[in-house]
Amino acid sequence: MTERKIPLGITEDKVALGSHPVYLWQTDEEFESGVRFLQFGIANQSEYCVLFGQAEPNGRVLEVLRKTSPDLDRVLEERRLVILGCDSSASATLANIEAHFGAAVRNGATAIRFLGTLGMGGDPFPGKGMDEAIELESGVTARALRFPCVMVCMYDVKCVSGRLLLAGGFATHPLTVWNDALRENPYCGSERQSSLGTGRVA
Repeated sequence: MTERKIPLGITEDKVALGSHPVYLWQTDEEFESGVRFLQFGIANQSEYCVLFGQAEPNGRVLEVLRKTSPDLDRVLEERRLVILGCDSSASATLANIEAHFGAAVRNGATAIRFLGTLGMGGDPFPGKGMDEAIELESGVTARALRFPCVMVCMYDVKCVSGRLLLAGGFATHPLTVWNDALRENPYCGSERQSSLGTGRVA
């Protein structure tokens, strides 16, 4: 069976459905490059999108999307783009994500794009704090393999702690996006999936 891939948007690479890349960014330009991942989904009527994060970064993502997606309000009304806040436990958040993914598949989604933002915003992590975020990342990797989705997590490397970057970023993501390249992540502690190959692995 041929592996299905979709354009990443952040780089010129295509990425396999079932992937969970981490995108490391620092500048405003790099942030907007990350948002292009969702722009590609909004432009494709058969794809659904989920935006997950704290209120401040979610609002900033929507500001960028409005510049390039004039019909964004319609996309939100149709629930082709769903916005989720990180205001519950990891287990509750994972269940919520799974419910939205299931609804998207039932509505005919050919692919689901999930963009999570970590490291921005002043709101604390819920529940166990940083441990909650790390638990969430570990659960996301497993769920990505169960749906026709790509789940990108954007890490603001200027703001995230070293522990979160290592334990949540590198340890749980089979792929990394950094310096305009999509690469396999040799530091991922999860079971490595060779099928997550990309158009360009360095």
